[in-house]
Amino acid sequence: MGQSAPKIALGFVLMAGFCAARAQSVTEYGSMASKSSTVGRRADSIGKQIGGVWGTLDKTIKSQERGTSQEASPGRTVERAPVQPRRKSTRPTPGAVTTYEDPSRIQPGLGYEELIRRFGPASFEVSTGPGAKTLAYPAKDGDIDIELLDGNVTKVARMKAQEVAIVRPR
Repeated sequence: MGQSAPKIALGFVLMAGFCAARAQSVTEYGSMASKSSTVGRRADSIGKQIGGVWGTLDKTIKSQERGTSQEASPGRTVERAPVQPRRKSTRPTPGAVTTYEDPSRIQPGLGYEELIRRFGPASFEVSTGPGAKTLAYPAKDGDIDIELLDGNVTKVARMKAQEVAIVRPR
């Protein structure tokens, strides 16, 4: 009989704790549900405002198009600037296949323009300071990180490919 009283007391304490936790979760759920509906209404109004901006912009453009066509009367001649011929693009056409050299052959002292011409655009490029950049090129045996200072390669670091091991639970 002496051991059953603590067990019963422990049961009441646990039951009271679970009831309090349930009440807390119900209260928080209710407050979160009301907040989400408020946020949803706000998001709808933002969508309407953005739609209104686009509608106003569309009206403005259409009125300007009508205004320019009405301004040029048949008796007036409008002079236009001569069309400049386009410069030949240095970018390859979408269907053309461009082959670049292996990035593992990049050496310090190489200029930025030469680097891009020979090895192609980097897969990652970030400015690290005034006149400094870091570029990354994918290679067969891992990535190659290039550091440039004032347009010249100063450091070439080869990063080995990481091996991933998959461990299955027993």
